[in-house]
Amino acid sequence: MYKKLNVMQQIKTHIVALISLVTALSGLLYNNWRDHQNELNHNMRNAAFEVLKDLGELQTIVNYAHFEADSTRGNPIEGWKYAIQVRDLSRLLSPASQQKGKQLYLVWEKDWDTLNEDSVSEQRISQQIAETRSAVLTAIDTLQ
Repeated sequence: MYKKLNVMQQIKTHIVALISLVTALSGLLYNNWRDHQNELNHNMRNAAFEVLKDLGELQTIVNYAHFEADSTRGNPIEGWKYAIQVRDLSRLLSPASQQKGKQLYLVWEKDWDTLNEDSVSEQRISQQIAETRSAVLTAIDTLQ
């Protein structure tokens, strides 16, 4: 009985210190979690902007290759670089963006060599670029 009273008395005596300790620990844990979230958001935002730039470059190649028959600015071989980068960088984004990045790569893989003369190939690639862009923009909007 004596020890129980002694413990209760010590808790009452040191309640301010205990509350301060709990407050400090919870603040430290929250700050650590928030820093981690900020780093994830920063990485995702940077990856998203790079993907958007690559999508724009890929669309430019598609347009020059199909509509202008310009083999310099519309070289489909050059488009592989962007299709691969979009596929790889989209892995850092939302699952929907990752899926769209993979689909873009598969559509590019299927249609790149007929891009110059086949309007269906151009439409499939351009549609997939637009869908991927939409998924990336949605991923940016959902960042905390």
